Amino acid sequence: MNNNQTILIVDDIKENIDVLLKLLGKQDVIPVFDGVTAIEIATHEKNIDLILLAVVMPYMDGFEVAKKLKKDPKTVQIPIIFLTTKNNEEDIQKGFELGGVDYITKPFNANELLSRVNTHLKLRAYEKNLEQQTQKAIYEVKLKEQMLYQQSKQASLGELLMHISHQWKQPLASLASINLLNKMKLTNSETLEKELLLKSCITSEDLIMYMSSTIETFQNFYKPSYQNRYFFLEEAIKSVLSIVEATFYFNDITIQITSDEQKKTYANANEITQVIFSILNNAKDIFMIRQAKNPEIHISIGNQKISISDNGGGIDEELFSNIFEPFSTLHNKKGIGLHLAKNLITKNNGLITASNTQEGAIFTMEFTHG
Repeated sequence: MNNNQTILIVDDIKENIDVLLKLLGKQDVIPVFDGVTAIEIATHEKNIDLILLAVVMPYMDGFEVAKKLKKDPKTVQIPIIFLTTKNNEEDIQKGFELGGVDYITKPFNANELLSRVNTHLKLRAYEKNLEQQTQKAIYEVKLKEQMLYQQSKQASLGELLMHISHQWKQPLASLASINLLNKMKLTNSETLEKELLLKSCITSEDLIMYMSSTIETFQNFYKPSYQNRYFFLEEAIKSVLSIVEATFYFNDITIQITSDEQKKTYANANEITQVIFSILNNAKDIFMIRQAKNPEIHISIGNQKISISDNGGGIDEELFSNIFEPFSTLHNKKGIGLHLAKNLITKNNGLITASNTQEGAIFTMEFTHG
C-alpha cells in the first residue's frame, strides 16, 4: 500500500477523530469536523484517496455531503466509507445508493476498520494506475493520429504536385514548341511576320492564363473551409475531376458519370470533395499496382448519395473488416486515409460504406441532412 495515500476524515466528534488518527497513523490524514469544510477540501485537494464520512453531523449530515461530492466531477471518483452508529439495512442501502463503497459502525473495531480501509486504498491505487495507463494510451493514440495527419498532408502535397504536373504537361510542351519555332527562325535569320508573331504571343498568353487558372483551381480545392452550405453533389464531383482529369487521362483511366440528382445536400462542400478525391486516388493507385487493363471508374449521383465503383479487382478480404479504422490503408501510399474520410463524412451527417462487386470496389456516401 502506498504510504503517500491521503485519507480525509469527516466527523464532528473529536474523540472519534482522535481514535481514527491513532489507528491510521501510517497514512496521510486530514481531519475535519463538518461537511462544508470537507467538501471544500475534497474539491481543492487533488490527492484525496479515501473519505471516511460520519453520517450523523449537525447542519449537513454525511448523506448530504456524499450527494454533493458525487455530483462534482472533481470528487466523484473518490471512494467514501460511511461511519455510522446505525446498523440497519435502510441506512446501509441509502449509503450505497449515494455512492458509498463501504460502511464502518461505531464504536470502531480496529482490525475491521484497518482491513476495510486498506482494501479500498489498494483499490483506489489500482484505479488511479488504470486511469494513468488509460490517459497514456489515449495520448499515444492522439499522437499517432497527429503523425498520420501530418503524413496525410505531405501525401496530399505530393498528389497535388503530381496532378499539377499532368495538368501542365501539354501546355508546357506547346509553349516550348512555340518558342523553339520562333528561335529557329531567328537563328536562321528568317523574318518573323508580324501577324504570325502576334498569333504566337496570343497563343502563349492563352496557355499561361490556362496554367494560372489551374493554380487557382488547386488553391480553392485545398483551401480549408468551415462553412456548411446547400450544394449539388455533382458540383463536388466536377470540382474533383477538374483536378484529376489530366492525371487520369495520362494513365488511360476512364471516368463515367450518371446523375439524377434534383435535391441539394447541406454539408461542407470542401470536406466532401476531399473524401471523393481520396477515393478516386485510391482507385487510381490500385489500378497502377495491379496493372489493370481498361481501368474504369463509374460515379453514380442521386439525391444526397454518391456511389463510386471501379473495376480494379476489389478490396482484399483481410483488409475489409478494418478499412475505416485508424492507421489502415488499402496500399502503402496514404492520402487523407479512409479513417479520416469516414470522420469527415460522419461530421457532415453522412454514412460511408464499402463493398466489393464482381469487378472491383464500390464506395457509397449517403447524407441524411439536406
